[in-house]
Amino acid sequence: MPSEESNKSTASHSSCSSCVSESSTVVYSHETYATFESRVHELCRLLWPSAAEDESFEVERLKGGSFNRVIGIKTPPSTGEAQGSYILRIPRFEIAQQQREIAILRYVRQQTSIPTTEVIFSDSTTENPLNEPYMIQTRIPGQSLQDIYPTLNHEQKRAIAKQWGQILLSQRTVRNDSPGIVHATPDQDGTIVFAIHPYNVDSEQQPDPADVPLSPAQSVLELFVTQFERWEAAHIRSSRAPASAFRPDHHDRLIAVAKDMDAAGFFKDTSFTLCHLDLYPRNVMVDIQSDGAAKITGVLDWDSAVFAPDFVVCAPPSWIWAWKDDDDEPLDEAEIIPANPEDQALKLDFEEVVGNELRDFFYAPQYRMARRLFDIAIEGIRSNIAFEEAQELIKDWADFQTTATGPLPEVEADLSGLHVSSTEDDDAQSAD
Repeated sequence: MPSEESNKSTASHSSCSSCVSESSTVVYSHETYATFESRVHELCRLLWPSAAEDESFEVERLKGGSFNRVIGIKTPPSTGEAQGSYILRIPRFEIAQQQREIAILRYVRQQTSIPTTEVIFSDSTTENPLNEPYMIQTRIPGQSLQDIYPTLNHEQKRAIAKQWGQILLSQRTVRNDSPGIVHATPDQDGTIVFAIHPYNVDSEQQPDPADVPLSPAQSVLELFVTQFERWEAAHIRSSRAPASAFRPDHHDRLIAVAKDMDAAGFFKDTSFTLCHLDLYPRNVMVDIQSDGAAKITGVLDWDSAVFAPDFVVCAPPSWIWAWKDDDDEPLDEAEIIPANPEDQALKLDFEEVVGNELRDFFYAPQYRMARRLFDIAIEGIRSNIAFEEAQELIKDWADFQTTATGPLPEVEADLSGLHVSSTEDDDAQSAD
């Protein structure tokens, strides 16, 4: 039987008949929806036994993501208090990540006021009508902010700007002495115990939390040094060439950048806070209320959440006042003043919520570069693209230091001999 309890997916929680995709059957070799649907109905009868025989469950095929097959479920009135709309997620690959997803969703709901989905049922085995692991969570009302934002009027956009600021502040209230990712395990009395484990490095599968030591209390500098040393060790372990064939310069120079930032005092006022690393409009649901007000109803895909330095959560949401009609992620832009007075008002609304004391974290060039350094520390240098980004950061930091305090020899050292091993995958642009 399943026990009561979002892998990465951009599927909307709102109804979308046009979102049907053939990926499950063609790309992932899954059972066709035509036959799989009957299994979903059987599972629903098992999970909601109070449903009357003469009432049916509404089952809707939704567009899935790279990691989940997604199906909508609406329970009938006879289910009583459980009547409502739900999302069924079936992992396309390994199930190891599911328990972490459940853990972080519970953690966010417990520690913050940020609206998010609630996991109602989950089963990590195949001993169920689906013959697949799954989770069922509440369905968040509304539409994707990515889709709806260009259609909002000015007052609705102002409301979103203020609510976005509150979401960022709410993350900053959850602090920890250790950086890393959240895992959860049941205690002897059945309660859930949350623990912080180190970021994954060079791992194709999520390791069992029981096999991973807890993340130690660290300073921000220690985090960067540790991460780049771990990545260097992983590169050496995974290479077919002897260790002497590797040049550690790229990791060493990134460590030098971190040490310079720390010596300049840029890390002294920061600590580790809860941070959704994929907090963009595509992962936020918005509902237009009966009075016309725009309300953020949920933040999706918390599986990317980690404890990270304070400045990481403070990436400025420049899309609020500089919207672009494309799928590209907003750039971590400088403190530019929009030309349009309405856009200026949106920027001011956001800044009034987060407060002037965070202005440097949001806009100062050193913290914009520190966010880039963090991305490399977490994702690693596993492709030529990632290497070019690291190389560019090192040069940008050298330019910044030259302008501010004079050149740093370790940073300005020749980079021409550095390269990524041909065994690396050019398409691997993110950590597992």
